[in-house]
Amino acid sequence: MKKEIINTLKDLLSFKTYKENTSEFEKLFTYIKDKYSSLLITEYTFNSNIALVLSNTNSKDLDLLFCTHIDVVYADDYNYTEDDTCIYGRGTIDMKGSVAVLLTLMNNLKSNSKIALMITSDEEITGYCADELSKIYKSKFVIIPDGGTNFELITEEKGLIQLELTTTTKEAHSAQLFNGENAIVKLYNVYNKIIEKYPIPKNENEYITSVNLSKLNGGSSNNQVPGNASMFLDIRYIGADNKDDIINYIKNIDPEVKVNIVLTGPTFTTDLNNEYVKKYITSCEKILKRKIIKKGCESTSDAIYFSNRSMPTVIMNPDGYYAHSPKEYVNKESLYTLYKIYIDFIGGNYE
Repeated sequence: MKKEIINTLKDLLSFKTYKENTSEFEKLFTYIKDKYSSLLITEYTFNSNIALVLSNTNSKDLDLLFCTHIDVVYADDYNYTEDDTCIYGRGTIDMKGSVAVLLTLMNNLKSNSKIALMITSDEEITGYCADELSKIYKSKFVIIPDGGTNFELITEEKGLIQLELTTTTKEAHSAQLFNGENAIVKLYNVYNKIIEKYPIPKNENEYITSVNLSKLNGGSSNNQVPGNASMFLDIRYIGADNKDDIINYIKNIDPEVKVNIVLTGPTFTTDLNNEYVKKYITSCEKILKRKIIKKGCESTSDAIYFSNRSMPTVIMNPDGYYAHSPKEYVNKESLYTLYKIYIDFIGGNYE
């Protein structure tokens, strides 16, 4: 199985599946449909984005569901390299490595359980495909190999708030500051108030609500006090902080600043007392021969759609790092380890 997993990953990496490259998505999905034609395959399109569901059953009520994506963020170079230990390149850990594991699993599956694999194409953009599919399919348990590092169990993911703040003030000549009010400074003062309440995390172990000032625009001339400005905030909030409280706090800092809610998303939490979660942890610790680490994750994934529709969900990645960067990699042996965990959980033989 090791060889099949690695060869499948290399095939998947040959397709440059970033947002604007529509034809590559079509080619990749054709490759999957042709290679795995023995499985039941259903194709969906949501907002022009394709998704496939590969299954061993016609039922929409499943025992186990895997949710994955094959879209990647843009890169200047999509060629992969490898050594004896790892494969390096865009999409290796996020998340074509895990897709290769699951295609191999489904291709060799011997189980009476009703199992399906979802493969979406818009997770890096909107997650709309997974949201819609979670309304069509129901499962006793959902596994998403898209978060954490080296078999950490992600027990919580931060929620998302994206805000655009705008203000209009009085323009003036830059030599006569007393005749105007600087709109950029006005917004930046609001930002300073925000990070007083929600400080910038010092490192990855400080799991708190964070606020990123991702865009700041304003002014029209170098010798003028700017009379208009806009600021974009990307906020990742923890479950202990209420989304509406955060938004209302920001709205009340300065009544002359308009706050527009662009996008919000809920937090995700794993119920560690759920029977399927406990069984999954048992399989992990059996195969890994160690206790697994449980932690929260700063980013968001498609897990929120299933979890918030009452489907118990876990998130766990194989060994790899540097997603979305030129240094991205996945450890080859860890892909086979992930395969063995899934087989043990299902109740099969991976030898």
